[in-house]
Amino acid sequence: MKRLVCTVCSVLLCAGLLSGCGTSLEGEESVVYVGKKGVIASLDVETLDQSYYDETELKSYVDAEVEDYTAEHGKNAVKVESLKVEDGVAKLKMKYKTPEDYTAFNGIELYQGKVVASLAAGYVYDGEFARVEEGKVVGAATKQDIYSEDDLKVAIILANTDVKVDGEICYVSCQNVKLTGKDSVSIRDGYYLETGSVTASVDVTGQESVGTEQLSGTEQMEMTGEPVNADDTEQTEAAAGDGSFETDVYTFIVYK
Repeated sequence: MKRLVCTVCSVLLCAGLLSGCGTSLEGEESVVYVGKKGVIASLDVETLDQSYYDETELKSYVDAEVEDYTAEHGKNAVKVESLKVEDGVAKLKMKYKTPEDYTAFNGIELYQGKVVASLAAGYVYDGEFARVEEGKVVGAATKQDIYSEDDLKVAIILANTDVKVDGEICYVSCQNVKLTGKDSVSIRDGYYLETGSVTASVDVTGQESVGTEQLSGTEQMEMTGEPVNADDTEQTEAAAGDGSFETDVYTFIVYK
């Protein structure tokens, strides 16, 4: 759970307890959930080094970090929902009052608000965007398309993780993104969301390969981002396999 390394003590750093869920915050993968009124929840799932299997010790460190943060920012700013260690796997559920609390506590940039407010905050909608309907890519979109619709919200994150929003995705940036549902995406280096004709993308190994979403397979595979053949499966696994949470690419998830 890499985002916690930024805030929890060096014991968690050594343990590899890093970042990443659905609205129920259950599962085997790390996820950030952007909820109503900007409330953020997260589930962090990580396999620990055998030296750090002690659940009580880990919880004491996490609680200490939360106590320090809330002493300065208010008691409800960050909350530990649960922490469990079982068979060497740690699962940490957290809740944050605002995206700003999530960012400050974890050191991972996260923004949530209206599209128009994000522009005022200085975010720039560069790069390619996909138009999404009912959880499927239906074509390319421009930033003018996004700006022209009223009352759209956006979640913007600078991290490789899974993200779920409280709403239906209308547009999403293409780089490093795979669409996984009407309200969710997976962000990894090497993913690319195709919006029309088949184009090539460059994976993390520097080799040219077909993007994870394209229009040469079945419609369902095209639109959901699932690989359409064995080669694409290998690319997807390679993109996600190094577990790197850090990135310099902002992901824009526009929803209503």
